[in-house]
Amino acid sequence: MQKGSSVGLLKRLFRGEGTTSIVPGVVVGARYSDRHHMTSVWVVERISSIGASTYPLVSLAREGRPDLKKTVSLAVIEEGEDYRPAV
Repeated sequence: MQKGSSVGLLKRLFRGEGTTSIVPGVVVGARYSDRHHMTSVWVVERISSIGASTYPLVSLAREGRPDLKKTVSLAVIEEGEDYRPAV
């Protein structure tokens, strides 16, 4: 995560916006492009709430390469700085 997005996360936490419900647009099967690697499309496989985490975690698999996976905070997708909906 880049510095700008981590600062946004910290600001939301200190303003009391840390408790986030799952956004209707972020659902299993939703597709997102990585803003830094435009050719990569990631598909939401699972949305999990972890007791110790303020934000749910989103498990992503790369489209066409299901062996490549990553897990990010729902906040990272919501902010739109690193991921945007794929067309």
